[in-house]
Amino acid sequence: MKKSFQRIIPGFAIAAAIFFSACDNGNSNSLSPITPESSADNPSLSSTVPTSSTVPASQVGPEVSSSSGAIQPTSSVTIPGSSASNDGYQAGTLEEEIAKDAAFVEASSANGELIPVVDLLASLKPTDRVIFVLRHARRGSGTGRETQLHDTGKDQSASLGAAIATVNMMEPIFYAHSDFVRTRQTALFIYGGRGGDTTQFVSTIVPKLAGGGYVKNDSLLALHAEEDFGTNQLKVFASWMYKGEYTDAFNDLTEASVALLTQHILPAFPPEYRIGIMISHDMVVAPLTAYCTKLAVDFKAYESLKKWCGFAQGLAIVIAEDGSRVYYPVNGLYGEYAYLDGNS
Repeated sequence: MKKSFQRIIPGFAIAAAIFFSACDNGNSNSLSPITPESSADNPSLSSTVPTSSTVPASQVGPEVSSSSGAIQPTSSVTIPGSSASNDGYQAGTLEEEIAKDAAFVEASSANGELIPVVDLLASLKPTDRVIFVLRHARRGSGTGRETQLHDTGKDQSASLGAAIATVNMMEPIFYAHSDFVRTRQTALFIYGGRGGDTTQFVSTIVPKLAGGGYVKNDSLLALHAEEDFGTNQLKVFASWMYKGEYTDAFNDLTEASVALLTQHILPAFPPEYRIGIMISHDMVVAPLTAYCTKLAVDFKAYESLKKWCGFAQGLAIVIAEDGSRVYYPVNGLYGEYAYLDGNS
């Protein structure tokens, strides 16, 4: 696997004034608060974006915007929970899937280093398929469903799309996200940055990407955060993931992760696609990536908040022709934006 490097995208310069004004609450390493997240502003990318190559019918449709520029849900298709939609992955019982996945996790247990998304994409065999499950880009100051991406988050997303275009310009990509606006915006700006016509962007809502099924008791989670970490729930999450603490507030990591993978993520990925990008939230992406790499990835926020899952970071699920899987932690930020992901 190629080592991480800073990638320069020709023709994609970001003005310094935009970069230095992009700090969220004045802190370039600020992390998302507790609640799973969201966003909504004008989705159109400035400047001229070239029209992308032809995409399958399941991803083509008009972009619908309100007069205020807010992204409307009519351009997204919702995948119902726990169903094998789009003729995708057909899950067995949870017990069967846990047993099957154990071998895949073991094969991925040495994969602790975050790999650039484009490096992993470039390394795939022609018969491999991949789903990237990434945290959204930098959001604005709110945490509700309608919170929009910060301008920096839009640039981060477009930069990732432009980077992907350097290794794969033509192949159709399947885009999915939670029902929060900022996750859809992240997918939209990746699509636009890659060269897609944003008026033709269509995505799929996978509701489980908003929460993942990890938290069992929100009140106990808040209580532990208040008593032990000054209300910082990220440290509670990390202590549960890596040290097995606070189990009264969480479901079993293995059971919740395998259910998320096999009942929601894999079934939502249509078989006609080779590449999928699914945008979620840190409190979904971090535990999923920790499980899939057998805790090799270092998201130990109780040691340092800079270790937590940053913007556009997450998991690559590489699916071989025989259906076997290997998991890799990945990073979607490059160059100057690598210092805004909480892992500088």
